[in-house]
Amino acid sequence: MPLTLPATRAAWAQPGLAAVVLDELRQQNALAQPLQRGLAHGSHALLDDVSLMVLQRRELADSLQLKAGLSYSSIIPGCACEADPTPMSELAEYVEVQIDIRKADASASLRLLGDPSASN
Repeated sequence: MPLTLPATRAAWAQPGLAAVVLDELRQQNALAQPLQRGLAHGSHALLDDVSLMVLQRRELADSLQLKAGLSYSSIIPGCACEADPTPMSELAEYVEVQIDIRKADASASLRLLGDPSASN
């Protein structure tokens, strides 16, 4: 299913934009892949407590561009063995993404910034 962000497009100039973007991304399960690929400390991204901060927004003739920072947590799970001394502790993670939204139909793309495996 393609990513569409009509509520984000509608709230573009509003002060509560970050909450709208995060809500739409969660509803469409669009965060799992970029958060997992952006891990720096853990091995599994946790999607329960993600916060989004708008870093930059730019309006072009036919599209809207949003650069956002996402703070979240990850874990390094132990082997779940009886004698495993490794506690399951959460690690702080942070990534930046760019979201491009077409004004005409609100279709969108989300790209992890700084990801060497991403194609441009």
